[in-house]
Formats: sequence, C-alpha cells, structure tokens
Amino acid sequence: MVPQSISSLICKVQNVPLNYVVSAHKSKIQLFLSVDTFTKSIRPFNKLPNDSLGTIVFLQNAQSAFVSLLLKKDSLPYYRYTVVENDKEVTIKDAVPKKVHFVWNERSDNSGYLTMDLGIRNITNKKITIKIYRLPDNKAVTTLIIYNKKLQDAQLIDANAITFHSTKGLFIRTFKKLVNNSKILIDEETRYVRFHIAETDLNHVYTIYTVRTSPEGDHLDFASSKVSWQYDSLSKNPYCLLPAYNFHKPGTYQIHIQPQLDEQLNISEIYKGKPQLTFEVLKGPRLYKAKDIVIYVVVFLIAISLVVSLVIFIIRKRHLYKLRKVEKVTEATKAQLDQIRSRLNPHFVYNSLSGIQNLINSNEVENANSYLSKFARLTRNVLNEKEVISIEDERDLLEDYLAMEALRFKFSYEIRSRNFEALKSVEIPTMLLQPFVENSCKHAMSKLRGKGVLIIDIASEAKDLIFIITDNGTGFDANIKHEGLGLLLCEKRIALLNKIYRECPLGLAISSAPTGTKITLTLKNWL
Repeated sequence: MVPQSISSLICKVQNVPLNYVVSAHKSKIQLFLSVDTFTKSIRPFNKLPNDSLGTIVFLQNAQSAFVSLLLKKDSLPYYRYTVVENDKEVTIKDAVPKKVHFVWNERSDNSGYLTMDLGIRNITNKKITIKIYRLPDNKAVTTLIIYNKKLQDAQLIDANAITFHSTKGLFIRTFKKLVNNSKILIDEETRYVRFHIAETDLNHVYTIYTVRTSPEGDHLDFASSKVSWQYDSLSKNPYCLLPAYNFHKPGTYQIHIQPQLDEQLNISEIYKGKPQLTFEVLKGPRLYKAKDIVIYVVVFLIAISLVVSLVIFIIRKRHLYKLRKVEKVTEATKAQLDQIRSRLNPHFVYNSLSGIQNLINSNEVENANSYLSKFARLTRNVLNEKEVISIEDERDLLEDYLAMEALRFKFSYEIRSRNFEALKSVEIPTMLLQPFVENSCKHAMSKLRGKGVLIIDIASEAKDLIFIITDNGTGFDANIKHEGLGLLLCEKRIALLNKIYRECPLGLAISSAPTGTKITLTLKNWL
C-alpha cells in the first residue's frame, strides 16, 4: 500500500508494487519498504551485528521510498518511533504513528489492523535510521537502517605488528609499525597485526583481504577475514586484530580493506583495487612442528571437554536440588491455600444464605428468586478448584455478587477500568477481590440505608496490576488487628501467595476514615 503521490515511481512487477518485509525475524514489529523505479539494486535482508532486532537495507541510486508499519488499531497509542538522517539530523523523535495509510477490513487476514505511513520520502544519497518500540518496554527497540549511499573507501590510518615478551618478570607489549614496502619477521612473540581505519558509516561491512605472493614469485594465496571492529579509549576510529598466524608464511602481502555485501565474492574485483598496504614477511625459523601442534590441540580439547562436563554436572546437580526444594515449599503452601479457601467458601455461603433468609422473611419473593439464581451461579464459580481466574471472569463474579447484595442493602456500585480490553485476559488468583467486597457490603453498605456507594477500579501501572475497592462507609481503625474471619483469612492468603509468586508479590494497603474505606491490592510485575 503506497501513497498515490509516489505510486508511479515505485518498482513494480506486473503493475504490483514491490513491498519488502524489512523487519528482523525476531522482531514483533512488522515493517515494510517500497522503493522507486530509479533504484538500480536493493539488498533487503541484512542483519545488524549484535542486534537481534536490527536490519539494514542497501539501496543504489534510489530517490524515494515508502516505509510502513502494520499494527493493531487498539495498540496504536503505545508505539513510538524516531527517524535520524545521516547519523546527525533527528527528523522525528519519539513520535506516535499518526498517518493512517490503509484500514484493513474484517474479511481480510489483517482484520483490526492499520497500515501506518512513517513519513519517509526523500532518501537521495542518505542513510536513514528508524527506531521503533512499544510501551512500556522501551528497551526492545526494532531498528531499520536504509543505506542509499555509495559505501566509503576504507582509509587505513596505521598498521602495527604487536609482540609480547617478558623481561625480568615484566610483561611488555611492543608495536612494530608497518608501512608500504616495509619488511618484518613474524616470530613466536608476535601475536597480532592491528589495522586502524578511519570511521565509516557502517564499519561492520568492511572485510580484510590478504593477497600473498611467495618469495619465488610463483605462488599466489588469497584469504579473507571477517573481522570484528573495536574501539579504544583514545580514538574514535575502529581497529581490528588479526592473529599473527595469518602471516606466518614468508612472502609479499597486499592488504585490501573493502566492503563485502554478498556472500559470493568476485575475487577479480579485489585484485583490481589498489591495496591500502604492502609489506614483506621475512623467512624465519619454524616455530612448531605440525605433529606437535596436533598433539597440543588434541590435549587442549580433551582438557576443555572434561572441565565443561564437570561444570555442567555440578550446575545441573545444584539446579535439581533447588528445584526439589522449591517444589516442596510450593506444595506445602498450596495445601495451606486450599485450607484457607475451604474456610472462605463456607463463610461466603453462610453470608449469602443469610441474605436469602432475610428476603424470604420480608416476604420479598421476587427478589429472593433473583437472589437464588445469582447465588447458584456464584456458588459454581466459588466452589471450583481453579487456582487462577481471568480478570473478566472475576469481574462477572463480582457483578453477580454485587447485584445480589444490592437487593438486600439498596446501594449503588460500579466496576470500572480504562483499559479493560487489554487486561481482561490476565489471570489472577481465584476469589482475590470477593472477600474484600463482601466485607464492604456487610460492614459499610448495610448501615447506609440506600445511600451507600461502592466502586471497584481495575488499573495498571507499568508492569503492575492494581485493584482499588472504595466505599463511603463510616470506616474503621485500620491499625487494629482485624478480628473478622473474612479479612483475617485474606491477609493469610496473600502472605501464602507471596511465597509462591516471589517475583510477583501481592501488596495490600488499607486506609480508612469516617468518610469511607479504601483497599488497594497491588500485584507487582504481574503484566
């Protein structure tokens, strides 16, 4: 789906715009890219090093592009994106995608989704970096780099052979500078050859190629080395270290530092280029015999295998011990929880039957029948053996209970949530809220004679789930230890739940005044 203003410029196959999926495989954000007919080539599937959510697209001679984002309509407010040109100019910063390009209908595979236009157009000779994330997780950033420039020629700043040796107990590192046509002996003390280049737009695409001519001039070796460019504290320019064994054979070495975008490399292109450095490695004494090297390698591998096996065995044994210990604690805690629930359920049934009895004694037959039907449905939910229940089911249970109690005590109530659709499938411990609501009905609503108001708020903050129960009763002293069975059992239950959900503890806060009571339940890191 591309805007009409550039649709005539977009590359097409059989009049259908080429729309590339350019987001990383592990990313949950779907990004798409279309380019214009001026584009000579496109390489859309390239990973960014050390970034599992990053990709880079290489373009040649493109002038315009269209970048779109596919996301659910109801999740739009949670997305933020930033656009940077040429690593300097921030054109868009932490913006919410606002421009809707296409609305998917109900019959499509993407029902309920929107295609959003990210506002990318002119990309002539530019490097465009787009970063997108979804709140509240602003660390899981999906990165897309559109590189529509000619890759720079690598500029070699310096090259050094690095040697290590000890003198009188001192460990000394020395640098032997390599310049064009210099001669050097690679001996047993030479560990690395370091190449320092000027900073580029994309350091990671540059590869070092070595072309060696034997001293007799009748043999030619070619080798490429995928290198990891690093930085030191003294310079902003990257460097890499090639192990000295790459230069153990005598001869003349040409160093070519060039970008490599394709897996299949045309070697003739390397030979055509001018080398950044040419130097000669002199013939020296052979450091190790091939047989000795094989023996050392085999012994080393066996030793490493034994050490790794021992470490794995110890870690596994400790893990099993901890797992069994946790299982025993969990089983004991669950048994205590079941015991508390078995005491809560008769407590709830007794209070409900008392309400039905009061209605019958008052000759309110119709209300008693309504109360009984809701009581039957409530009883099925209360007596089930599920350990967890969805917020939506908990709300329905509370709706039935409050409607039933409102018949007895004549009060108004409301269950509200700003983001209920996003929270309704979240599971919480069964009967978590009902005992607190029951306590409010029994001790507050029953005394207000038609003027009672009870409000239940369901909310979230960052990764926390929050429930707030508020009433306008006469209150009680929250600092005095509760003697009522309902609140006492609830506090014990929360303490036991915190033994099971150690990483997601439940917090209970009760504040009470003559104007009302507020109970706050916080489930930490629950989302």
